[in-house]
Amino acid sequence: MLDPISLLATATAVFNGLKKAVELGREAEDVFGQLGKWAGAVSDLQEWMNGEQAKPPLFKKLTFSKSATVEAFDAYAAQVKIKEMEKTLYHWFHYGPLQHLGRDGYVEFIQMRRRIKEQREKMIYEQIRRRKKFIKNASDAGLIAVVVATGALILFHIVMFIVDRWPK
Repeated sequence: MLDPISLLATATAVFNGLKKAVELGREAEDVFGQLGKWAGAVSDLQEWMNGEQAKPPLFKKLTFSKSATVEAFDAYAAQVKIKEMEKTLYHWFHYGPLQHLGRDGYVEFIQMRRRIKEQREKMIYEQIRRRKKFIKNASDAGLIAVVVATGALILFHIVMFIVDRWPK
């Protein structure tokens, strides 16, 4: 996983490319393609800021390359930069080169983003529930298998005991 400065640099580079595309009057498809790349970079950055970093192995010693203060400054700088970029997008849709899409276009874009985010969160929680259910069912099935195997083993030994003791 990358650090917030690298993620911010990626988002900024893509946004600068987006600015160039808008300034050159590129077609909406080109601009939306760049918007998609920018949104992906910003999403990665926001995941990092929300604490969704890769989880370290269970028995690995934890070490941190930066102090908590430096990490907080990095995250705050990234948050401020994202807000600036989103403000620029807002102005493009309302007053600038994307105004031909209209203010309704911006509102629709924001609503779609929220809807997609909610759907993804719902999918994640549903997957977590399905995993827990699978593990519970697997552990229940394992317990049943152990009980049946133990019972069969006990029954086998009882039968063998009776056969050995049976008069010949």
